[in-house]
Formats: sequence, structure tokens, C-alpha cells
Amino acid sequence: MSQENVERVREVTDAANRRDFDAFVALVSPDVVWESRRSSTFPGFRDVYRGREEVREWVAQALEVIEDAQTEVEEIEDLGDDRLLVEIVRSGRGRGSGVPAEVRDWWVLWFAEGLITRRQAFWTRDDALEAAGLSE
Repeated sequence: MSQENVERVREVTDAANRRDFDAFVALVSPDVVWESRRSSTFPGFRDVYRGREEVREWVAQALEVIEDAQTEVEEIEDLGDDRLLVEIVRSGRGRGSGVPAEVRDWWVLWFAEGLITRRQAFWTRDDALEAAGLSE
């Protein structure tokens, strides 16, 4: 597993937790493809965000929904071909309601030259592995 890619995951998570959008987008490729879950699941979100400015928009949208949002990396698995499977847990409170919330999802991340070039998000590990062509 590329330690550089693992470090990038930790850096992007830390930047999100600090609300440092500049640091966050600096870790993605200028032409990144950031695939969200289906927009019908999260109203107002698009299915795909392209480039750093659109990824900045995605981060801002995500933080609008949850107060005190924190992201933790639970597990990182090497998928080969400069890809990682990352289990993410995001927690916080619903904005306005104050209800505690926790979301677990799995990201498949592609890397090139130390930057994230593509991200896909899934509700389950099995779905992520299937999309990566590595069904168990």
C-alpha cells in the first residue's frame, strides 16, 4: 500500500475536520471527479462534482447539513492500481434539530502524483468492492 496515498487520506480528513477548504482541495487533482451518492438520497447534492472548485462546493454543502461534523477514518485497504478503499465515519448533529447523526460509508479513491483524482462513495463495503471490480 502506498504510504503516500494513505497519508493523503489522513490529510484530507484532517483538513475537513478543521474546515480548511483550501487544504482539502489542495489534496485533490485540478481535474478530479468527485462522485457523490445519488442526489435523490441527499437533496441539493449532485451526482458528480468536477474540479477543485466543485469539490469545495461539495464540502461546504456537506458541512451545512451537520453541525460539529467530524470525520474519522476507520480502515484503509489497498485495492491496487493506485486505489484505496476507505471506510469513513462522519458524526455530528443535525443542523437545526440538534439530533445526533452518524453516517458510515466507503470511498474508493484513485490517486496520481500524490493527489486524489477520483472518488466514489458507497453505502456498503460490498457495493464499493463490486464497483471496483473486486467482489468478495
